[in-house]
Amino acid sequence: MLGAGLVYLVGCFGATVVFNVPMNEALAGMDLSSEATRHYWSDTYLPRWTFWNTVRTLACGLSAAMLLFGLSWAIQTQPPAS
Repeated sequence: MLGAGLVYLVGCFGATVVFNVPMNEALAGMDLSSEATRHYWSDTYLPRWTFWNTVRTLACGLSAAMLLFGLSWAIQTQPPAS
């Protein structure tokens, strides 16, 4: 279960803070009518943001599966109640 938390922390939260938020802030600070902004959007922002969003999605799914497995294992290994 600890591993599930670490996968979530690094894969979802970490990717958001380190990659997606700075790209969002860079895009927010650009002039929307500029040709450079259009190039940044199509050539840099969209492919990178989509990649890191996919990483976040996979990390969340893996974390949920690990947590479900851990909880299932913990329940099955408990001694019977007396």
